[in-house]
Amino acid sequence: MSEEQTLNEVYADTLKKMENLTEKQKRVLQASLELFASQGFEATTSQQIAKRAGVSVGSVYHTFPTKQAILVAVLAPIFEGTMDTVANQFNDNTFGKGFESVEELVKVTIADRFYFADKNINVIRLMLGQMLVNSVFVEDLKKFFEQQAKQLVLPTIVRLQAEQKIKNLPIEKILQILFYPLATYIGKRVLGINNMSLEEEIEFATEITIKTLKV
Repeated sequence: MSEEQTLNEVYADTLKKMENLTEKQKRVLQASLELFASQGFEATTSQQIAKRAGVSVGSVYHTFPTKQAILVAVLAPIFEGTMDTVANQFNDNTFGKGFESVEELVKVTIADRFYFADKNINVIRLMLGQMLVNSVFVEDLKKFFEQQAKQLVLPTIVRLQAEQKIKNLPIEKILQILFYPLATYIGKRVLGINNMSLEEEIEFATEITIKTLKV
């Protein structure tokens, strides 16, 4: 399994490719993402962003008159390359390998996504916060995940069903069963519920999911 980049690393790579932004603007956006994720949107000041980015506070205000404007600009690159790269790396580590059993499908997918969520929980927490107040962001995420599910996950599930290796349930239900443990784990992390280690969470989720999906 190849080493997967963190969301911060992928985001930085995405910014480098965005020719419509100046170098100062890229540094401001990268600094803002890091600060918003690590200490929260409300707790972050424009002065902190300017210091992290190595620019003057005036430079920040010149392009982004409010902190909310910075947040909107921070979110834009997520759908201009960052999420696509994350999906491609996920595919390389999981569905791109071609699973031969439901056990292999579940073990690899759950472990890969749980480790990814653990490494990126601060950025994920920031995105979840936006989902509560930004309906456009929610719709963009929904469309992205639906598209990726059809392209990356669906062919494997259809093949395993044809081989009678996974239960003949509606695809939507199988996706819910497969990824619901990840949503639960993220929710527990965001709420500060850490009654099991990461390895124990993976083992428990894997066992339950295999029992649910295996023929």
